[in-house]
Amino acid sequence: MSSKVSRLLLALTLLSFSISPAAAHTSVVKTVPEYKSTLTEMPQSISIEFTDVLMTLGEKKVNSIELTSPDGSPVAVESTSIYQRTLTVQLPERSYQDGTYFVSYRVVSADGHSISGSYELYLNTPSEGATTVEEHQSFFHVHQGHITQAGVALIFIALWWGYRRFTREQEL
Repeated sequence: MSSKVSRLLLALTLLSFSISPAAAHTSVVKTVPEYKSTLTEMPQSISIEFTDVLMTLGEKKVNSIELTSPDGSPVAVESTSIYQRTLTVQLPERSYQDGTYFVSYRVVSADGHSISGSYELYLNTPSEGATTVEEHQSFFHVHQGHITQAGVALIFIALWWGYRRFTREQEL
């Protein structure tokens, strides 16, 4: 009897790890220029590579990268392109002021889940007193589904451990 219950609890624990609620969102793999890098000149483009292929819907703009200058004004991008997992914007050739630039993005992966995030780039030197952006879902994020799965697994493990301990005490 105890081995049947033990196997059942083990199977339920393994099942809880294999159930994957639609929580596997894409995340950032690489940024060019590199995240929080200090540049001596503004690049011609900004690219962000993600873990999953990005969704495209014809001419509809569902993925974007925006650049904000140190004075808080948006920098107009010339064009946006998507190649599988990489989103790229071309920046205009112009004179850029030194300081902290904020890169913000919003993408929708091919499975339909959207994420957004932001990070900083520095042209020559960070701005004094620059307000840092909240980096969210950029390089590390946890989803409610993952927390729930871990909680269920821990409950099953605790039940299994308690049952095994109880049955061993009964055998003595």
